[in-house]
Amino acid sequence: MSTSIEVHQLQKTFQTKRKAAGLGASVRALYKPQYSEVEAVRRISFAMEAGELLGFIGPNGAGKSTTIKMLTGILHPSGGEAKVLGYVPWKERQKLAFHIGTVFGQRPQLWYHLPAIDTFTLFGKIYELDDDETKKRIDFLADAFEIQDLLETPVRKLSLGQRM
Repeated sequence: MSTSIEVHQLQKTFQTKRKAAGLGASVRALYKPQYSEVEAVRRISFAMEAGELLGFIGPNGAGKSTTIKMLTGILHPSGGEAKVLGYVPWKERQKLAFHIGTVFGQRPQLWYHLPAIDTFTLFGKIYELDDDETKKRIDFLADAFEIQDLLETPVRKLSLGQRM
């Protein structure tokens, strides 16, 4: 088997502004802002083989989403190295995007008034897939997630779980 994901000492630190309560503190923060650092991901390392499953579990604020965002190229790390399918995600995000998909629960991917199949077909066009390949992928995913009966229902009529 080949290694799909390689992560070595990956870390992400965010700099956040600190501000005390009150109008005076707000004005002072404009001229002399104070910052603190938050270590979201603390030097993690792992490797994942093709076909292997991996679950990220942990409490809110543990760095799960931040790690995924770095591995998809959405965020640049503060340190460390990573390769996903042979690509450095934050340097080769567009190339990597043709090979992976990511869904975060907080941001809807489906157009609210359209049936899901229309959004999936639109994504096929955006990612420059030919119509046969798009249909093949939709059929595969619909079968895998057992959602064939939901594809032509307007998204606004689906439950939150069905939309996810």
